[in-house]
Amino acid sequence: MIFLTADTHGELERLTSKDLKFIKKYDTVIVLGDFGFVWQNDKQQIKNLKKTSKLPFKVLFIDGYNENFKALCQYPDAICHGAAAKEICPGQIYYIKRGEILDIEDYKILCFGGADDYIDDVFSDYPPSEEDFANCRANLEKVGYKVDYILTHSPSGKINRFLNMNSHTFGNLFDFLDSLSEKVTYKKWYFGFYHKDKYISQKAQAVYTNFYKIGE
Repeated sequence: MIFLTADTHGELERLTSKDLKFIKKYDTVIVLGDFGFVWQNDKQQIKNLKKTSKLPFKVLFIDGYNENFKALCQYPDAICHGAAAKEICPGQIYYIKRGEILDIEDYKILCFGGADDYIDDVFSDYPPSEEDFANCRANLEKVGYKVDYILTHSPSGKINRFLNMNSHTFGNLFDFLDSLSEKVTYKKWYFGFYHKDKYISQKAQAVYTNFYKIGE
């Protein structure tokens, strides 16, 4: 089974809580950005990664608004369920690159991390590029622009403006995700960023501390 959560920010208890007994051995947890366990490479981070690598389930993550890409880039390239990735802990923890499609448990899942250049005057460390967008389009063309689920850190521009009525922010990623919402056939779109668990519609869900079983 595949479960989704978001914005763990390196908080070990988010993944080791006794309340997560429903997540079984060989299941997969995907964190929708701001994973936080690859950051300073200090003793505490190394300790937390080691503990995370011993969990019974696999952990995948996409990048969020704040990521240490210099640290991420030091890990070896890998393929994880058909998607280009970085192998953080062999066989256990993987970063899924922007615009990649996971082929996992009979699902095709589009993953696109990151956030726009700035949102309400807060600057992203590493905003998505035209190369990221092109990679995403190329991968979607291979599957006829049809996937089962879309996982992002940022919401689409339309949803961002719906959730944050005082925000007038527009940007390349917001626009790109808006174009995906119109062109891609999918069952449901999950995103992080807002630090809230909120049902938007039958096709959109904001994710934070809850764990959502994909397909339900």
